[in-house]
Amino acid sequence: MKLKQLMMAAMVALLATACAKEISNEYDTFEDLSLKAWIAQHRPELKDNYQNFDGRGYYLEILDAGAKDAKPLNDTICWVRFNVSARDMQGNIILSRNAREAELAGTFTKYTHYIPCYMYCGDAYYTLMEGTWLAMQKEQTLGAAYYAAMKESLDLDSEKYSLRMGSEVTLYMPSRVVGSGLKGDGGYEGQYSLEDGKPLIATLEICDTVKNPLQREALDVDAFCKANGGVVIYTTTDDEGKKKQTTEVEAIEAVAIPTTMEDQYHPHKTANRWVSACDTIAQLYSNHRFDPTNNPEEMVYDLDFNQKVTTVENKYPTYNQVKYGPYHVGIEPYVNEGSVAEINRKIADALKKRFHNEEPYAGVEKLVADGADSVGLTGKAKIWYIGRFLDGFIFDTNIDEVKEIVYGEVASAGTALEYCPEEGGLINAFYYVIPTMRFGQWGALVTSSTHAYGASGQNGSTSSSTSGYSSDYYDYLNYLNYYNYYNSYYGYGGMGGYGGYGGYGGYYGNYYDSYYGGGYYDPYYSGYFGNYYGTSTEDTVTTVTTSTEIPSYSPLIFEFYIEPEEE
Repeated sequence: MKLKQLMMAAMVALLATACAKEISNEYDTFEDLSLKAWIAQHRPELKDNYQNFDGRGYYLEILDAGAKDAKPLNDTICWVRFNVSARDMQGNIILSRNAREAELAGTFTKYTHYIPCYMYCGDAYYTLMEGTWLAMQKEQTLGAAYYAAMKESLDLDSEKYSLRMGSEVTLYMPSRVVGSGLKGDGGYEGQYSLEDGKPLIATLEICDTVKNPLQREALDVDAFCKANGGVVIYTTTDDEGKKKQTTEVEAIEAVAIPTTMEDQYHPHKTANRWVSACDTIAQLYSNHRFDPTNNPEEMVYDLDFNQKVTTVENKYPTYNQVKYGPYHVGIEPYVNEGSVAEINRKIADALKKRFHNEEPYAGVEKLVADGADSVGLTGKAKIWYIGRFLDGFIFDTNIDEVKEIVYGEVASAGTALEYCPEEGGLINAFYYVIPTMRFGQWGALVTSSTHAYGASGQNGSTSSSTSGYSSDYYDYLNYLNYYNYYNSYYGYGGMGGYGGYGGYGGYYGNYYDSYYGGGYYDPYYSGYFGNYYGTSTEDTVTTVTTSTEIPSYSPLIFEFYIEPEEE
């Protein structure tokens, strides 16, 4: 009896699977006919441009064929930066990386960094929508009539076409290569979400291709620092005490680790503003002479985001800085190239008033002369900070005056970041840089993602909730970035330095009062931060939460002020 029941259940399951497959096939056929009819009515010139890859495909329109001398995307596995705008068949925006379209859709936020997607494009569509992956990784075949009509205007050499740098195409995709519905997040939303089983129109612009994202980060960080005061790298002593280290960016000076304050390459004195934060770690630089309050009336800020920097041979231009210069989208506060300079002028003025009573910042050498202590490996400190991308976009701050300048509001009062090594909770970079700083000092750091948000970055998201609350207006911003963390307290391990992973070792011990200990290592990336704002009715409040996206492999800048040590 039991065997009969099992056999019956198996037959029912088999029939159900067969029915589901039959229904799915029927729906695919119906959707293909519907999409074909839509193309015939609205875009008849594309009717022979259907790209068929084993029954999975889309209609293709080429808006720009791209750079002819650039290698096709399908030439190699790579990371791709691409703009995307997705709409339903009625033209409603589903998602967009374009600030103007977000404004049109009513989803624009000042907390969103409107730049291209940065995603892995490999031998399978792990992170990409299948339709976009097929467009990037497969050779396309153009219809004969379409090719004949467009070959001169698009400068096409063949009916065979592959996407490359500068290509801009529109894909008219059935739902089976779109996936199960679609919705933007993190400020990239549109007017509507796309339901399951609905076709999609997606316009893609290929902005950059990167074979090695870690190498690109290194080039971007080095180039930024070279353009903003120069870099000196600390190394072990050689015969001459210093040497030149050649990189693809430019020759960067490498010197022996300073042992005294009088050394011309000491971070408080060096003519190169940026120094390696640890001699065993690449692309983590600190700036001990940083002064964001410098000459605000002359619109001079200590970091220049207007620099368009490239590598020596111009082979690896940094996408945001070369194509667009500093971040600007034509909307407040990042309106145009001069807008970032204006933001920084206002910030410089505000910081000077808040932290120095409108007096000039004395500088680190004055702090040393007055006997200000270093924070050290076991010290605790209160920190005020501004977090930026390399193009100047401010994604995070706990300084109210900066919130007002950038976001146009102070939804909740900022509080000092509690730097306490025993409790952890900060990105790796802080634990290498802050111990070397003095209480009462301004400083800055530039870091690759290795010591910040890692290869995964952090997804942006937008959500809303309504709750009972009696208020005319309610806002809340949580600017604090925090992580779960583990591993490598002082004295733990023994894989470098004095008992820590890549530790502080002899580097800090030589000229920071003999502090020894291990480095913080491998944070467990489950961090979160967000910008919260909302509107309320008479007895309810709707809170909309927008979390700023940190793309994969994103270098970051942190400017910070360490409060004077408490008596």
